[in-house]
Formats: sequence, C-alpha cells, structure tokens
Amino acid sequence: MPTTLVLRFPWGRYHATPWGRHVNEGVVELPPSPWRLLRALYAVWRTRAPELDEQTAHALLARLAEPPTFYVPRHSLSHTRHYFPDMAHRSGAASVDRTLDAFAVFERDAELGVQWPFELTPSQRAALERLAGSIPYFGRADSVCSGFLATGWELGPHDTWVPVDVAGSVVEDAPVTSVLAPDLPLQLDALLARPVEVRQGGLLFPAGTHLLAYQRIRPAFRFGRQPRRRGEQATAVRFSALQAGLPPQTDSLIYTDLLRQGALSKLGRLPEERTRTQLGGRAADGAAMTGHGHAHYLPLITDRRLTGLVVWVPNGLPDDELKALTSVDQLYSKVNPDWRLTVRVAGIGPPRQVAPELTAPRPAAVWRSVTPFTPARYPKRNAGWLDYLGTEVANELKNRSLPPLRAVTLRSEEWQPWRRYRPSARMRRDTRQGQATRPSVFLRIELAEPTRGPLALGHLSHFGLGLFAPESVEAAPRITDS
Repeated sequence: MPTTLVLRFPWGRYHATPWGRHVNEGVVELPPSPWRLLRALYAVWRTRAPELDEQTAHALLARLAEPPTFYVPRHSLSHTRHYFPDMAHRSGAASVDRTLDAFAVFERDAELGVQWPFELTPSQRAALERLAGSIPYFGRADSVCSGFLATGWELGPHDTWVPVDVAGSVVEDAPVTSVLAPDLPLQLDALLARPVEVRQGGLLFPAGTHLLAYQRIRPAFRFGRQPRRRGEQATAVRFSALQAGLPPQTDSLIYTDLLRQGALSKLGRLPEERTRTQLGGRAADGAAMTGHGHAHYLPLITDRRLTGLVVWVPNGLPDDELKALTSVDQLYSKVNPDWRLTVRVAGIGPPRQVAPELTAPRPAAVWRSVTPFTPARYPKRNAGWLDYLGTEVANELKNRSLPPLRAVTLRSEEWQPWRRYRPSARMRRDTRQGQATRPSVFLRIELAEPTRGPLALGHLSHFGLGLFAPESVEAAPRITDS
C-alpha cells in the first residue's frame, strides 16, 4: 500500500529556487526535489517534534530517501522585482540592486501530492503524520503550507512527475527536469550541510547527493482546454482570481459587471455597436436578446470569497468576441478604485468541464442557491410568500425551457448584505438594473426532471444573482492507498 503525503498551500504560492541556480534567474523548482523534502522533514523533527524517537525518525528519513512520485497542481509562473540600496547608495547616489522573487501560482488551497510506492511501519507512519502536521512552510518561508498523511486523496488537475531510471528510455521531446536527490543509502549527516559550507568545501552539490531526472507523464487537466473543432464556438470561459486579497462573495455582482465592461471594451467596434453582441446581450437592432442564450457572467465562490468568474454563453461565442473576452486580465472601476481584481483565463470549453462546480456530473433534480434569488416581479397583494416564490421560479424555468418545478423550500441564509444591482446601471440611472428594491431569498428547489445546469434564475441572473448549484456532486477521481 503506497504512502501519500499531501501539502496544502492556503495562499496558493510556492517559492523555491533549484540547487545550483541563482535567484535572479527566476527559476522555480517544480517538481520539488526529494532533497528539499527530506531537509524540511528533518528540520521539522528537530524544531517542532523533538519528542519523536531518534531511531524511528532516522529510519523514517532513510526510508523516504527513495525518490517519490510528485503530483503538482496546475499552476503558472510569476515573479516580483525588488530593488535594494547597494553600497554606492550611501554616497548619495541613487544606486540599487535588483532581486527577483520567482514563484509558482497555484489556486488557493491547492494540494501537492508526494507518493512513495511502499507502506511504512506503524511507528514510522505515526512519526510521518506528526511531522506532516507540523510543517509551517515548504521551500522559502513565503510558501506557507500545511501537511497531512492521506489514506485517500482526490487527484484533480495535477501534473504527474515520476523519477526516471537511467536504464530506461525517455520519449523524445518528453518534459524532463533534473532535481537534487540523496544517494542511497541516505547519509543523514549530509542533510545538515548548509549551502555556504558546501561552497567553502569546493563542491557543486552536497556530499551524498546527485541530480535525478524526473519526467512528466501526465499533464494537468486544464478545465477543458481542448482544441475546438473547426467552426465550433466556445460556450464557457473560466477566469481565476490571482491576487492576495479576494473580494467578499457579497460583492460578486460588482465584478461580473466589470468583466462585461472589460470584455466589451476589448471589441474593436464603435461604442454603440459593442453591446449588439453575445457578450453585450443585444440584437442588431439594439433590442435586448430573448431566450437567455447570450452571455451569463457568473461568480465562483469558495469560503465566502470570490475566487473566479465564468462567462457562459449557451449560443456560443464568435471568434472575435472570444478573443476580446480572453484578452481581459484586469477588472477595475473609475468610480471606486477599491474595485480591482486581477484575473487570468483558466479554461475554455463546455460548462461541464470549465465550471464543474455549477454543473452536475449526472443530471440532478435538486438544486440549492449559491447567490440569492431575486424575483423579477414584485409580489402581488395578498399572495403567500412561498407560493409567490414558487410561481416566480416556475415561470423562470419555463422561460428557459427547463423541467417544471416540483417543490421549493426556503434556506435560512442572510441575503441583505449581498449587492443586488449593477454599478454601471446605477451610474446611468437605470431604474431597472441600478436599484436593489426587491426582496431576495436563498432557496432549495426540486425539479420534476433532472438537468445538468448551469442554472441561473430571476432578476440579474445574467450577472450572477439567482445562481444555483446541484445539491450533491460526485467526488473527483481519487488516489487511494489500496
């Protein structure tokens, strides 16, 4: 039974420079080197778990010296530039040295898996669980993470890297990299060597180590980034939010509105013609499109924070509109400078691949509110509240040619803090979309027949209000220890 160690990065950042490379080269060590992992476990033992038996800890490290398989979450590489005053700066001249901080950007709470093809003894497994739970960071101190020992682990969008046997063959043009690994058997004293001591000894690498090749045998699944067939139009585009301070979920409508404005601004057309597109939602004569086949700008929410956006266009996006949409990388408002968000395209394809959170792997009949449902009309006098909501939901389903409603129930969640108007509509004094006068509610609805979704109903449903998700979603494929 294999042993699987999982490192979770809550900030979605991994900082690590490969051995033998200068920090200003801007290189990130991915996959991580087995040598780095062993040194991290040794340091955690000495500083955070000194109660562990020395014999058990030594035996554990010697066993883990065998090169593991790494499962690296999908990522992009980035860097920041820092300028420090140098010695000449003291004389009054403006003189600085530039330093790069390169890092890999994961999604928040992304998990990096490390798997060895063997089973540990009970005492060794208990020791590894203690060490994993005490890991404060991995790589540089900026790479805050937590670890745990998994008995079953969800394998999602991960690159799979395996050690390459020198006697084996490698496919031509296969992705291969070299990382530092310990010699076998492990020389425990070598783990204590500091880089400055290795350099003073005239060595390029620490004693008892060597460079080991790793080959990527399976690339990360990229939310349906598959080549489209000729003439086939994209129906969904996913954006990930890539900044430290993510907006609260209650401000989702701000950023769906800003995404629409940003996409329309990228179209090479006259301002009055930009809205007459699938992205703009108006026909060639300027009238609003009917049938709900044009663009829906939907939020992706995790832990009450806006972590991404999805543009869903059932009618499909023409190539020029797709190019304009995917050119958006910054959302900002001239009215409020605090409304800013850095985004990057994370996937293009059908909704079930691009936005699995909003679709059902199999057609589902029961759906729950992600954002508050706002009726499109005011309630009639003397009408019961729940009956009125049921009528409104049934009408919305009928207008979208979806299965009829079987039952509706209320969910006890606060809807008042949610922004329920489009800021751009309020600026132009649009009384229909620039006000938030209608009461809203979180619902659980049951349909007469199952459907796949996405499902967005009610007032401003094309901007993320009234968004529903299937109540139960199948688990992703797992790496199991059996």
